[in-house]
Amino acid sequence: MKIRLFFFGKQTEITEREQELIKRIGFRSQIEVVAIPQAGIKEDKKCKEKEAEKLLEKIDNKDFVIALDEKGIEIDSLSFSKKLKDYLVEQGTVNLVIGGAYGLDQKIIDRANRNLSLGKMTWTRDLARLMTLEQLYRALEIDGGGNFHK
Repeated sequence: MKIRLFFFGKQTEITEREQELIKRIGFRSQIEVVAIPQAGIKEDKKCKEKEAEKLLEKIDNKDFVIALDEKGIEIDSLSFSKKLKDYLVEQGTVNLVIGGAYGLDQKIIDRANRNLSLGKMTWTRDLARLMTLEQLYRALEIDGGGNFHK
């Protein structure tokens, strides 16, 4: 079972807290955090298209993909834990994608097997990445019977 978390930015942006969560997640599942260079284009449509090209090169057609998108469905931590377990058992690898400064291109949303939202508010990609890692850790702890989730 493996989890891959894709985001647009630089790998050097990973904070100490995120490194700790990655380490903890690693006790229950393999995890890889993959930075994809930002397109650096000021026009949002072209930027999202370029970033989509870069991302889709890294994801195989058969890969299971969860797009983290403001228009996705909202679920609670217990439901996410169950769904994540199901996806990992059925698919082996789960890929989560956090959009760049302008969000995700429609090609990525269409390619995704599931679209989830971190809430109706807008978050920076740094906060979205931290929140996603936190929820991954929480989901795996719930599934593993840990006492982290209260």
